[in-house]
Amino acid sequence: MWYVIQTITGKEQELVDLVYKMLPKTVYKECFFLKRQLLKRLGGEWLEVTETLFPAYVFLDLTNADEVFYELKRIPEFSKLLGDNLGEFIPLEEEERKFLELLCANESPVNNADKGAGYYLIRNTKVYLDAQGEIERLDGPLEYFQEKIIRLNLRKRYALIETAIRGEQQTAMLGIKLEKD
Repeated sequence: MWYVIQTITGKEQELVDLVYKMLPKTVYKECFFLKRQLLKRLGGEWLEVTETLFPAYVFLDLTNADEVFYELKRIPEFSKLLGDNLGEFIPLEEEERKFLELLCANESPVNNADKGAGYYLIRNTKVYLDAQGEIERLDGPLEYFQEKIIRLNLRKRYALIETAIRGEQQTAMLGIKLEKD
């Protein structure tokens, strides 16, 4: 089951590294966070940059959350395992988990060579436009979430999609690339 650990923004990789170092591999399957590619225009040139997709969120695929809780408390970067307000650890809903799995479906985890811990890099989606400038086809992560797009900015090369993580509405900015780029 997938759980979400909240940490300090910018400390996601440190937390993932510590989980791999301090927790026995038998209690979890995977620990990761998500990064995204974006195109940014600097000096008239399009540059690919990488940013964290959900700042302060680390995802942990656990076999038994109760067994892991006290181990997680020993990790300095650990903030909290997201659950309900009563202190119960609740895994991601099935729909939330499927969203993340689809987002990462064609991606391989990017690992720190010495630690084996890492993140998934969500690459830019290629956008094909018809003669009227309407979307003809999407090729990349957004093709699965076309109905979730709440804003598409072709000029700045991004799409905003809306999703829920632990019941809270989140907006995720994903990068796009036009056919001509």
